[in-house]
Amino acid sequence: MFSRVQFRRTFKKHEDQDTDPFLLTKNVTLQGIQIFEHITQLEYIWAVGKFGEVKRCQEKKTGREFAAKFVSITSEEDMNSILNEIAIMNTLRHPRLIQLYDAYHFDEEVTLVLELITGGELFERIIDESFNLNESRCIKFMHEILQGVEYMHSQ
Repeated sequence: MFSRVQFRRTFKKHEDQDTDPFLLTKNVTLQGIQIFEHITQLEYIWAVGKFGEVKRCQEKKTGREFAAKFVSITSEEDMNSILNEIAIMNTLRHPRLIQLYDAYHFDEEVTLVLELITGGELFERIIDESFNLNESRCIKFMHEILQGVEYMHSQ
């Protein structure tokens, strides 16, 4: 179900924006929905994909914003895939990879609470005629992508 690791495929709004350190050390386990009450969902859908929809959400206590990915579970295989995805994401802790914050299970749905990356898709920025893509920016993007790939291959 989740065979590909999620990269930071979006363009960061601020050049110095990076993963919060607390996300790099958090070990996530699948929890019941009652614990999900500390997260407030925002109203709009951020994205829709093959495995479900993603909504922007906010943690009540801290005000931190996250992406909540809602995935339907229709079989034992789906659940095993989700558990495998959580295990992989717990292992891959690096600033250049999307980080998992929490995971919740209720009825036939699992919600993965992920690091929120704003600013839009990098590809969309690159093809935008008003975007100034010079050599140094291109080197920076490639360096960041390759840092994530190198880390995954070292694990």
